Amino acid sequence: MPKLTNAADMARSIGVDPDAFRQALRSAKFPWHKRDNDWIVELDSPEHSSMRTVLVTLLRRKKA
Repeated sequence: MPKLTNAADMARSIGVDPDAFRQALRSAKFPWHKRDNDWIVELDSPEHSSMRTVLVTLLRRKKA
C-alpha cells in the first residue's frame, strides 16, 4: 500500500504555516491537481516532489 502525505503535514513538519503552503500550491497551478481537492500525494511521487519544491521556496523566504 502506498504511503501518503498531505500539505498540512508537510508544512508543519518544517515549521511553515499550512495555509500559506496551500496558497502557494494553488498559485503554482499544477496541472495534476483539481481545484478544491485535498493536497494528498504519494510519498516520493512526482507530485510529492513538486510540492516539496514549493515548500522549500516558502521555507527560504521565511528564513530570509
